Amino acid sequence: MSDFDEPQTKPTIETVLLRINALGDNLQGQLTSLQSDVGSLKSDVGSLRNEFQLFRGEMEIRIDRIEGMTNQTRAEMLNLRADFREWKEQLKEAMA
Repeated sequence: MSDFDEPQTKPTIETVLLRINALGDNLQGQLTSLQSDVGSLKSDVGSLRNEFQLFRGEMEIRIDRIEGMTNQTRAEMLNLRADFREWKEQLKEAMA
């Protein structure tokens, strides 16, 4: 026998309403859980944002210090190059 041959019973309106209410309760529970998760996620994101801002500030300071050292080293190298050329010229004059 196939399923089509068996008589089908139809649920009562009360049964349908109970199922709809159960579905609504289930969805409400899932929404509440989702809202809780989103709230927790917002808190975590805020915390990470604050940590990132601190890290960014520290990195900016380090970069400024590195740039300062780079400029200082460049200035020293220019002075050394000028000194070398000066000594080279003096040596050339002394040898002549």
